[in-house]
Amino acid sequence: MGYKKYMLSAVLAAGVFTNALATMYEAEDQAGVDAAAILSGAEFSGGKYVKPGSDAMTFTVSVDETSMYDIETKVLIKQYDWTTSKILVNGVEVGSMLTTPRNCDSAYVVTASAKMKAGKNTVTVGNGAIGVDYISVNKHPDPEFKISALPVTPGATESAMKVKTFLRDNFMKKTISGMMISDQNFNYDYGNMKLLSAAECTPQDSCKFLNGEDTWKGQTDIAEFYKRSGHYPAIGGFDMLFAAGGHHEEGWFRGYTENNLVMTEDLWKMGGIPTYTWHWKVGQDTVFYTQMQGFKNAGCTEDVAGTAENNTCFNYTKAFKTESVCTDMDSTKNECKVSKTVCLDADPTSKVYKDIVADVDIVSGYFKQLEEKDIAVVWRPLHEASGGWFWWGVASPECYVQLWRLVFDRMVNVNKNKNLIWVWNINTDPKFGYDYSALNGAWYPGDEYVDIVAVDIYDPLNNHNSAANYWNKIIEEVGTNKMIALSENGAIPDIDSIAEDKSYWSYWMTWSQTWSGNFLEKTPTDMWKRNLDDERIIALDDMPGWDKVVADKSTEGAIIAPSKVIANRRQLIAGSMNIDVIGNTIQLNVPEAGHGAVALYDLRGKLAMSIARGNISAGTLSIGTSVLPRGKYILRAIVGSNSLNKVVNVQ
Repeated sequence: MGYKKYMLSAVLAAGVFTNALATMYEAEDQAGVDAAAILSGAEFSGGKYVKPGSDAMTFTVSVDETSMYDIETKVLIKQYDWTTSKILVNGVEVGSMLTTPRNCDSAYVVTASAKMKAGKNTVTVGNGAIGVDYISVNKHPDPEFKISALPVTPGATESAMKVKTFLRDNFMKKTISGMMISDQNFNYDYGNMKLLSAAECTPQDSCKFLNGEDTWKGQTDIAEFYKRSGHYPAIGGFDMLFAAGGHHEEGWFRGYTENNLVMTEDLWKMGGIPTYTWHWKVGQDTVFYTQMQGFKNAGCTEDVAGTAENNTCFNYTKAFKTESVCTDMDSTKNECKVSKTVCLDADPTSKVYKDIVADVDIVSGYFKQLEEKDIAVVWRPLHEASGGWFWWGVASPECYVQLWRLVFDRMVNVNKNKNLIWVWNINTDPKFGYDYSALNGAWYPGDEYVDIVAVDIYDPLNNHNSAANYWNKIIEEVGTNKMIALSENGAIPDIDSIAEDKSYWSYWMTWSQTWSGNFLEKTPTDMWKRNLDDERIIALDDMPGWDKVVADKSTEGAIIAPSKVIANRRQLIAGSMNIDVIGNTIQLNVPEAGHGAVALYDLRGKLAMSIARGNISAGTLSIGTSVLPRGKYILRAIVGSNSLNKVVNVQ
């Protein structure tokens, strides 16, 4: 089987380095390809490609070690723009080849990552309606993280600094176990609106939970976790679901929120870590879900913030001053084809703004109660935004970022909540698909507002893989300055898979068993026990106790990576290609002349600009980007034995 080899010393935007030998497999060199199917094209590698046929093309790939590998393929669409295909490794789908509609008669570069076993593997691309140019295979680089132990909250409490230090010190070494609580066991005196402990209860109070069932360990979700694994999780998940919104001051709803605080204190005293989510119902609204684009739904009317039957019409953009920005200009008609709303400064005079901050103030008050008891909380508001099924994910990414910063500012700078570790939840974006390749970093609020980047994964196959594709995509989107976690999951990722793929999630948190969740059932009992018994998984009985954790108060971020990664970095700096971005110009340093190609692609793999091809001279190659729309692009360059693959921002 014919192939060509190139040394790929890639410096990714995330700060990742590798010293692997990338192998390129030309489609026209593969055994069994009909000579009549091989066509010529100057834009294709080697000047040739295999035209669309009746079958997908399968390449046999040999690798020296079991690891994650990056796969790149160039394909030619000759059918309708809805033509879709998958990339398969050893017969298993590892990503969508075409996550958005493509144009006919156009070439696209598409990437995926997958685990390959030492020895021979198969990679299948195309579907008969797609022409294939090549695939290249390269061992995925080990990431190098630089993470501060200090929370992003200025003047954070000692307890918050201890939590951040503990998380940082275990990151890339061990994974912390977690479990979400949905239904709750608590006793409440509804006449006096008072939460009762089991010791205070009498039968006339209608007490139901008297034998430890009202404690954190006694909650149904936690007790079921213990029943399966023989351990309690180190992280307990809570929800501010009923802290605000319609009925929040009424009996059971208020009891639910107050019980959150009691269980949080219980967990903290045992050395555990509380984490909070907020399914936010604004004002008197009783729904946080959206259907058919939320406030944009035809059933919603202007200024209605209440609920339709299954859809909230709340339009949070009215809390900001806005402007319309053109994203696609028709140059022939000099008119805008597509525009989007961008949120600017907050408008404190608007009712929507007042509704938002009133709810934030309520939640801040509850966290203040915990802060006064020296308890810190891992806090995940505004989650799963780009999915669009919550009201905070309906508008543009730019408006979401402004909303996040408003919530952060109100809690941290106005209400002085200093005990929070902030988690931002990246999510797939339906505009690009629903697999890992559709994770959209455009919604990221910024490094100064986030301590941890997390993702929610409900694996339909329940195969307990590491979800390394998601891990790698998060690094590509937001870099390596933040820890990465699984903030919600169904089946747990097996620790052996995590270690093998070097995708050490800071923590995972299985979603609830109660409220018909049944997510504990997604993992077999033997796997529960094997994982929780493993020293690489931290359970509650592995926690040291907060009195024994010493907060790291240094301002310098720690480098977290296997030592061999740092050594590889030192080997690669000299002589490799690198870039500088100056305004609208990218300057590519080419250390030695050679045959190759340089081009810019968008993040979906579509060619955005062909820069150079053929014999390329050594020196500085200046690339003007003013003609391109603003956003992230991938600069790919191969010149002789040197190569570069880097995400760049075009302003």
